[in-house]
Amino acid sequence: MPMWEAFTAAARAPLAVLLERLSATYRRVAVVYDNLNAFAAIEVSRLSNGEAFGLQCMAISYSMAWLDKEHRLLRDHDLQFLPIDACMTKEFLEFVFRAAGEMQDRGSLPSSGLVMNTCRAIEGEFIDAIAEHPQFKERKLFVVGPLNPLLDASARAPGKTLHECMNWLDAQPEESVLYVSFGTTTSFRVDQIAEMAAAIKGSKQRFIWVLRDADRADIFAKSGGESPYEKLMSEFTRDTKGTGQVITGWAPQLEILAHGATAAFMSHCGWNSTMESLSHGKPILAWPMHSDQPWDTELLCKYLKVGLLVRPWEKHSEVVPSAAIQEVIEEAMVSANGMVVRHRAKVLGEAVRASVAEGGPSSKGLDDFVA
Repeated sequence: MPMWEAFTAAARAPLAVLLERLSATYRRVAVVYDNLNAFAAIEVSRLSNGEAFGLQCMAISYSMAWLDKEHRLLRDHDLQFLPIDACMTKEFLEFVFRAAGEMQDRGSLPSSGLVMNTCRAIEGEFIDAIAEHPQFKERKLFVVGPLNPLLDASARAPGKTLHECMNWLDAQPEESVLYVSFGTTTSFRVDQIAEMAAAIKGSKQRFIWVLRDADRADIFAKSGGESPYEKLMSEFTRDTKGTGQVITGWAPQLEILAHGATAAFMSHCGWNSTMESLSHGKPILAWPMHSDQPWDTELLCKYLKVGLLVRPWEKHSEVVPSAAIQEVIEEAMVSANGMVVRHRAKVLGEAVRASVAEGGPSSKGLDDFVA
């Protein structure tokens, strides 16, 4: 939060200078801004030839649920929307409401519409519903997602330097590897890491586990002696040698998800990771951490049916036992139901990729936005 506060306080003035210079140089200035940086739209509104468009970085269905918790789409699919104070920090909510207050002081947000990182194959019904909502009826909506690159593992450039895990993936059977990663804004306690390690080891499945150095959780450990984390991971890597890879730094997530050996993705269900996984046809083992992630889990598991729930949100303050984690891993990797979920994700992935191909609805949405 201190970094975020510093950015929003310091970025506004140089942005205003930049926009003035662009406005004097070009016939038209169009700004796409993250909705949390709404100060950008206010600065654009000062220009005589400027226009601002919010970038919807979350599922548009999240906005639908926020606006109408009783909407038919939520009732028909038993989708539960959590109040935001249940899954966001007090400090973050204060920041959001402070920014919203500034918008209200101006009467309304000076934005012409939304550019959405989603596609009709994933959220078509919700896109139509949001377009009919009074809050959006007068605004232009452009569906252009997924915005992440769509990789073809079979078309890898010759001579390209690869992360070492990719060479390991190349040697694994088709659809045999579980990819485990929880993004850059979450970390696990050592006791939860121990349960995860036991589950992965017990499942006997091939894996790539991204366990960032931040997850060591021992910054206050006394000097001298081996920490519980180091002992645990030393034993785990020894016992699973040849079965998987533990990555403690950056991991090439898109390349891993695009690879034919990857079968499924255990994820925190952030929207970027969700779009990356679905666009490469991989189902998600859902472990929501905060913010919009519980909603994304609902969308994946109940509406799209391309996800399996690992940890229900109501147990977010508890350590998930290894037996529960292992059960979901085995369901995804070896059960008949897991095969159905994986096939459904593969079909959805093809539809998502078709949406950004020439003539597809997202491709047309981007053309319409530029036009």
